[in-house]
Amino acid sequence: MSRGTLTPSQPPGPDVSSLLRQIRLLELVARRNAAGLTAGDYLTAIRGRGMIFHEARKYVPGEPAKAIDWNVTARLGEPYVKVHLEERRREVVVALDVSPSMHAGFQARTKLEVAVELAATLAASAVAAGDRVGHVIFADRVLAECRPRGGRAQLFRVLRALVEHAAPWTRPVAESDPRAAVHAVERHRRGRFVVFLISDFIDHDVPEDLKYVRARHDVSLLHVYDPFEYAPGAPVVFRGFSPEGAGRRAALRPGATGTLEEMRAFLRAECGRHRIAFESFSTAASVRSSLERFFHRKRRRLM
Repeated sequence: MSRGTLTPSQPPGPDVSSLLRQIRLLELVARRNAAGLTAGDYLTAIRGRGMIFHEARKYVPGEPAKAIDWNVTARLGEPYVKVHLEERRREVVVALDVSPSMHAGFQARTKLEVAVELAATLAASAVAAGDRVGHVIFADRVLAECRPRGGRAQLFRVLRALVEHAAPWTRPVAESDPRAAVHAVERHRRGRFVVFLISDFIDHDVPEDLKYVRARHDVSLLHVYDPFEYAPGAPVVFRGFSPEGAGRRAALRPGATGTLEEMRAFLRAECGRHRIAFESFSTAASVRSSLERFFHRKRRRLM
């Protein structure tokens, strides 16, 4: 349960022209962010047979001898292995938490607004690389989903889903349950997806089911947070309704959910246990620069 996030107002839904303007604006922002990244950089090399040679890197003890690049090894005098990329197009799934706690925010933008830009940038990067992209929008259950497809028309579908379900008037009050997104991915057993699970993880809820998804897919947890949430000792308390507590009264006291270091330590431990990538994204920071940092760390981790 979210502790004291404030219930957003419930304005009427946008008309079609307003919706299209929002989608076009989101596409412009997403494409600008994606242009600063290497196309398809959201996924490091996947090794295996029947793939295209990408590069050679230093051998890591424990790797199979058949992966060694003997020509490079002989030339450089130390063992190197071949790194390959998949021949077929990769399939990217952005899973976005739109539960009420994501509407909280005390910076220029809310957590959900930053998360939408993050998801849109990943989708635009996938399309720019010629890959397929799909989405899963969830709260306590899956609200919308689409299997990965290619092309700009599919990018428009993803952006439209992000915009429509980010609006507070389209969604009932409900708690966040990342298991709903995990189960949606698991249902597509024939695919191998690059999955980005985007949430504030306010309940410290990382599904145990991730270990099954990780066995087949490349999974990353993207933690979106507002710095004010983790400001211990801030002399202020906001009173209101807890949107993920079925309308119960609650108080928002900065630091009540622990420190940012504690949250990161928890997520790092869980992701390490499941062998998946993790990164925190502040609502006060640039989405593009934060993504660049995440990709850099992920490449170093898998090299």
